[in-house]
Amino acid sequence: MARGTDFWSEFIVHIPLPTAFDEPKQKAELLANVRYLLLVGSLMRPRRLAKLAQEKFGLKHLGTYFNIVDHYEICDREYCIEVVDLGLPTGETMAIVSHGIGGSGAEIVIKEMRALIHWSNAWLGRDESNVQLRCVGRSGTRGTLGDVAYGTVGVSTASYNDAFDVALPNADLNQLILESAKKLDIPTALGAGVSTNYFWLGQGRHVPAEGRIAPHIEAERAQRAQDKLWAFVERGIIFAEMEDYTVHSICTALGIASASVGAVIARRFDVQKGEFIIDYDRNAKERAELLPAQAIITAFVEHAKKVNA
Repeated sequence: MARGTDFWSEFIVHIPLPTAFDEPKQKAELLANVRYLLLVGSLMRPRRLAKLAQEKFGLKHLGTYFNIVDHYEICDREYCIEVVDLGLPTGETMAIVSHGIGGSGAEIVIKEMRALIHWSNAWLGRDESNVQLRCVGRSGTRGTLGDVAYGTVGVSTASYNDAFDVALPNADLNQLILESAKKLDIPTALGAGVSTNYFWLGQGRHVPAEGRIAPHIEAERAQRAQDKLWAFVERGIIFAEMEDYTVHSICTALGIASASVGAVIARRFDVQKGEFIIDYDRNAKERAELLPAQAIITAFVEHAKKVNA
């Protein structure tokens, strides 16, 4: 059922419409064939990944829909968007979109990009009733609560929130990502993860109190941070990050296949001490943060081929 621009405009609040730009037709055409979303946290990654897709995979970078550096006067949010052609005769494209930090940003990106794609087709006079956003893949970084090496790409098999509600990725898309990672010689590890709302205490990082307090009280506060991580481990959770649960729950509700993949850059458990620590490897981040996206991009191409077979 075609719904038109007026309907979809109601669901576009934070990301600018094509009509906000000097060349709205060009912007609408840039979004019209997007069927795959690659979500990243950093607003710098969309351009880096668009360049990588072109140089490593021979995919054509079609252009920038929005970048805060170029158009801060139109929108002051961090939702930078680059569009890449997947190189298929059927013409599907992929949008690489930054969502910032946390589940709310990821929710906004998924829902508003879906609405923008429909809006653009309707505004161009095309039949948007047949338009469907097929897949969402989140590429990022994560910590591990298990014995997973730095630089390994963790593929979520289930994602919990702080209340231990669970959201599941699409098994078929996960399989395509694992196959793609194997072809690209990218090390992977499968496991459940937790998407906590809180980066510090939510992931068991003890933050000392202001002022002077009794040592035994400070020790109790530190122990509560440890206990939170042990509660995750008891559920079989080996990864910790902040967005996967939202991505899977939103996509499931909308009928979109989703997957979440992240390079391990922090290891929280010290086997020798038998306790959780703060252990972050900046070199692993620089070396591996773009690896998950490579597996997702390759999987998107294979998915499109299967859909069109």
